[in-house]
Order: sequence, then C-alpha cells, then structure tokens
Amino acid sequence: ERNQVKMSKILFIDVDGTLVDYDNNIPQSAVEAIKIARNNGHKVYICTGRSKSEVYQELWDIGLDGMIGGNGAYVEDHGEVVMHQGLTVEEVKHIVDWCNERHLGFYLEANSGMYCNDYMLEQGPETMKKYAEAKKRFFIDLAPELQILNADDPIGAAWLSELPNGIA
Repeated sequence: ERNQVKMSKILFIDVDGTLVDYDNNIPQSAVEAIKIARNNGHKVYICTGRSKSEVYQELWDIGLDGMIGGNGAYVEDHGEVVMHQGLTVEEVKHIVDWCNERHLGFYLEANSGMYCNDYMLEQGPETMKKYAEAKKRFFIDLAPELQILNADDPIGAAWLSELPNGIA
C-alpha cells in the first residue's frame, strides 16, 4: 500500500449569482461546502467584480482565505494585500467629469466604500432592479439546464465525490 499525499486545492468562487443569489442570500449548502473544503485542507477565495468594501462581514464569516476583487485589481490573502492596482486621481477626475457632462449616473468602488453622483441616486435604483430581474430571468427561464450544486442532492453528491482529491 502506497502512501498517498493528499494535495490541497485552491477554490475560486464567484460571488454574485453563484455564492450569493440576486437577493443577497447565501445558501446554507454553500456555507457547509466551504467549511468542508477548508476542513479538508483546501483554500477558498472569492473571485469577484466586487470591491473589498462590498464584501460584507457575512461573506468573510463563512470562512474565506482571501479574495480577488475589483475585477482583478485587488488581491488579498489572509488579510494581507498582495496586489492593489487603482486609478490615479487624474483618471478618476476624467471619468467623473465625462459622466457628469453626459448626465450619466455612476458609482465608484473603492476599498474605503462606494461613491456615487446625484444622477446615480436618480437613475440607479430602477437600473439595478432591471439588471437583477434580467439575471434572474436568465437563470430561471433561459438556462433551465443549469442546476445548483447541492451536496445533499444525490447528483450533487456524486459530482462532488468525483472531483480529484474531492472536497468532501
């Protein structure tokens, strides 16, 4: 009998529409799967378009090792910033002026928070509502063949057990 070395894996999980639904709920099955993965020596990172300020404590509490955020502009590992590439003040000013001149709502994401203009306060709620409804419609109506992976489901459990050095 050979000694098998169990190799740990690094799992990168998307947030919006994957780990968190469009009502901002985290399924208990996802929390449990992440805990199982970490208990088996695997690392779990979120990989998201969100900035650090949008990663609420509830997400960190499920047991994350770090994040790749801001669409790749920010990387954190166990609380240590590995990489952070932001815009210069001049670039931000140019973007803000360009949007304001065209009466376009925007918000800027930073690790310190999210910042918006007055047009966003007017235009944003309806725009975000339409975006969320379109995403839900895609997953419910247009992509019914996609299934939520659930370790309690026989199909999900079988799929998870087939992963090399599976998480369970």
